[in-house]
Amino acid sequence: MIVTTATMFIIQSLILGGIIWTTPKDCPRKYRVLQDKGGVLAIPSDIHRYCTLDYGGKWKLKVEYEEK
Repeated sequence: MIVTTATMFIIQSLILGGIIWTTPKDCPRKYRVLQDKGGVLAIPSDIHRYCTLDYGGKWKLKVEYEEK
């Protein structure tokens, strides 16, 4: 079976688009800093209320706090 370059490009675009579309948003700064620095955190450990840590070591915003 021969796969053309155009077909491979379309398949790769669909796969990459799916990965990008389903990746959660990065956690905004206001959810990562304390109140005295303009954020919403009372104590640093409150970050777990708004964000989760992914496998790459980056904070990702929880679904319930994403803006619609």
